[in-house]
Amino acid sequence: MLARRLTLRLDGISVGTTPMLVPSISSRVNIDIAKTIEVVSETITGPSLISAYDIHYIRDLPSLSKSTLTFIDSGGYECAKEHEVSEIGLYRPESHEWNRELHLETIRKLDTAPTKVIISYDHPRERTPLDTQIKDARALFKERNDILKEFLIKPELNGHNRIDIRHVILNLDSLSPFDIIGFTEKELGPSVFDRMIAIARIRNEMDENRLNIPIHIFGSLDPITTPLYYLSGADIFDGLAWLRFIFARNSTLYIESSGPSIEGIHVNMDQIWAMSIAKNYNFIRRLSMDFEKYQSTGDYQCLGPNHEFYRKSYEDLLVNIGGEIDGK
Repeated sequence: MLARRLTLRLDGISVGTTPMLVPSISSRVNIDIAKTIEVVSETITGPSLISAYDIHYIRDLPSLSKSTLTFIDSGGYECAKEHEVSEIGLYRPESHEWNRELHLETIRKLDTAPTKVIISYDHPRERTPLDTQIKDARALFKERNDILKEFLIKPELNGHNRIDIRHVILNLDSLSPFDIIGFTEKELGPSVFDRMIAIARIRNEMDENRLNIPIHIFGSLDPITTPLYYLSGADIFDGLAWLRFIFARNSTLYIESSGPSIEGIHVNMDQIWAMSIAKNYNFIRRLSMDFEKYQSTGDYQCLGPNHEFYRKSYEDLLVNIGGEIDGK
């Protein structure tokens, strides 16, 4: 079994355990981010993620007062101008200047409550070799000993949009100073199965090297891909789908069309959106508990109505990486 439970510690004190599902809030979604935080501030009582870019540029940004652990993303996603088909109609096209100096200025101003996970800087127009990425991340984190340090691994060459998994594996010894390592979902491979294989291979090599730190997958927080990546060996998951869609009927549904059929055609769409994200957050919490049950029992039925799909997908993964089809 690749699924596991890890404890995140800061100065020897536990600040969270995996599996960890992290709802993200970002200006990349075409909604009022300050209003969104106000709506969810009483709802989010666990970990959350917000971008350093938004902290820097949005004045009087409300806080998630009940969030117990805050991930501060690098800002690379928000400052990007390109977009994917899946984001059409939900993408905010304008972007501001973003660079290492602005990122460093922002994280220097952060307080220590709640506990922060600082994610290393990246920019969509900057591509550097992995050893340079590691060096830059270590220099960034050298200033702060009161936070958890997450290294986000990015493609190394201009024009490339995939992580070189072999290069990551060859440099595992250099990753030990970090508390978490992260990968953007789509940069791990063109298909979900390719990404599962990449996660499993990295995880197996980390185990071989006794590198017992969590793997964070950026961009995956939904009813289908998140369980697949969890089964593959990832530990932390975040995404914006909980703000953009409805998690219902064991799937991810478009709010504008499915919302009225669920909540009623006479309900204001703003109300439907608010009700949907509250239900989505409850779904996220439930899914996290389901993961823990699966990890303890190995019973796929803990993963809900799609459990047979997950079992078959995991068996396909094991065949590919040379594992035994017995859940171990």
